[in-house]
Amino acid sequence: MSQATLIWLQSSPYNSSAAREALDYTLALAAVDSPVQLLLSGPAVCLLQAPADIGALQLKDCSKLLGLFELYELPAPLVCQHSLALYLPEPRQLSYPCTLLSKVQMTEQLAFFRQIITF
Repeated sequence: MSQATLIWLQSSPYNSSAAREALDYTLALAAVDSPVQLLLSGPAVCLLQAPADIGALQLKDCSKLLGLFELYELPAPLVCQHSLALYLPEPRQLSYPCTLLSKVQMTEQLAFFRQIITF
């Protein structure tokens, strides 16, 4: 993965367009066969859970874009285990597969990427 780009999403999918932009960027890189990996931490882990009523927030459900990862042959998103426990205490509620990482593992993973882009 030393030539890969890491897209590190730390923003909530419900209070800005950052999550949508990060997912769009990830899929755009994958579309041109550029190796890319998504990392979710902080409130961004909420993307892994289907919202109950996103229409009430007047937002589009950008979490559906995670369903395209398989089509583009992208690896499952990396997810901060601490953030997941903080924001989604019931991990069986997850709508998409992911790879859980401890904070130490996250730090180790950062060394493997050529470029890190944060949202």
